[in-house]
Amino acid sequence: MPDENRAQRRWSHFTQDDIGRMARATPPERYRHGEWGEGPYMPLRSPDLVGRRFEMTFTDGLKAVYEFPGAEEVRWNFGSGTHTDECDVHTITPDLYFVNHLVVGSDPPEAHQLVLDLSNGLVTLNVAALNHPIEPRDVKRTFRFGFITNCGYEDPGFRHDFTTDMVGRAIYWTYKEGMPKIKHIYLTPYFYTVTSMRDPDWAATNPADYVKIRDGVYIFSFLEWRQSGAQGFFLMDFYRMHDVGCFFGMEPEGIVCYTVGAKGEWAEHLYTLPDDAPRATGFGWE
Repeated sequence: MPDENRAQRRWSHFTQDDIGRMARATPPERYRHGEWGEGPYMPLRSPDLVGRRFEMTFTDGLKAVYEFPGAEEVRWNFGSGTHTDECDVHTITPDLYFVNHLVVGSDPPEAHQLVLDLSNGLVTLNVAALNHPIEPRDVKRTFRFGFITNCGYEDPGFRHDFTTDMVGRAIYWTYKEGMPKIKHIYLTPYFYTVTSMRDPDWAATNPADYVKIRDGVYIFSFLEWRQSGAQGFFLMDFYRMHDVGCFFGMEPEGIVCYTVGAKGEWAEHLYTLPDDAPRATGFGWE
């Protein structure tokens, strides 16, 4: 097969200084919006958390505070000073909120994704940073699982955690009408495959993480090793077949940190062609 049909990196490597310079040069009106965002399936930004304050303790000992002075403003503290950033807050499931924000001025560039389950006080925090030790353009991710300590919740005795529940399944995701469906194949506990129904001969297999939030609701996150090094992070509700999430990384136009949403359909097969595509038969061993 000719190499041009395969997903391969074809750009110059960025240094850590390049990453910082490009991040500082990208204004919010650019990094908060992107090709896959603002579609009809992206849920509206939610004002539900305005005026609320959450104190959290995580299993690794980190203590954090998040409060929301405005619908698109977050004030947070990890114990070493308070920061204020623009943020996006979305919900697709009752009492469950997705928060995404860039840490403005951070060096290396950093973004946080927060999933707040206000039905039981559990919380997942992902700290994503553009400082991978091998390739600075690749996002390095750190997941933390914790509990909200200041809102009167009774500790359930467990936390959100990594899971294999999704392994062996596949979903078609539609972000915008007129754009191709994207097929995610959840291959192993550590990898997934993505392909576009516009060009199903193209596919890439990349690192992935899966986290169970509650029955039928999961986080799926990946790192685009075979493309730009960006992170995708999605909160998925399988009862509603809907997701909300974000992309964070360094693209040619600068840093991106924007939210997206899609509707989903279960795929019947775990291969990259559409389910109704003809397949060769008559091998004698079928």
